[in-house]
Amino acid sequence: MKSIILALSIALGFALQGCGTVVLSTVEALNATSPLTADPAGFEVAVDMPEGGDIAPDGATINLFMSHTVLGEDVNETYVLQRRQSADGRILFRINPRDLDMVRAFQAKARTWEANDPDASSGGFGVSVVACSVGDGPADDATFSVSIRTQVDGGFMPLIRNARVMDAIEAVEDLDDDAQNPPAARCD
Repeated sequence: MKSIILALSIALGFALQGCGTVVLSTVEALNATSPLTADPAGFEVAVDMPEGGDIAPDGATINLFMSHTVLGEDVNETYVLQRRQSADGRILFRINPRDLDMVRAFQAKARTWEANDPDASSGGFGVSVVACSVGDGPADDATFSVSIRTQVDGGFMPLIRNARVMDAIEAVEDLDDDAQNPPAARCD
């Protein structure tokens, strides 16, 4: 594809600009990952969230998009990621197993477009995770971290370290003012 945009925008709220440290080596590794051939069952996001913070219900999604300029066709699909918890308390999100066949069909179509006319096709994917508060909320200085893996049973690579939870929640609150259907800044 002319430009495979690995828009892995772990965007707690709107953006994480100014929140914590983005691990550039992980970003480089993600950019080297082919969204056309990677097994979607292997993608999983781990969020280490402190007490008082959480991820909004249905607040973790993956958006797949591709465009073919000659055909004049755009495809945009969004899936709510399945939440689970690891034995060590991490919040994990993955493509729901019931959606894997649809994601693989999307990949197959993208591969066909690329094989037939690589200069006319482009695409990528983005992951969005919306933070929210629970109870009294997190401590003002509480931080969270995000890691990702791209292979089934692969190791998690740190993506964001020590981002301030309240910055992410406040970004969601700012969306409340701007959106017709805003995400919830509170989980409870």
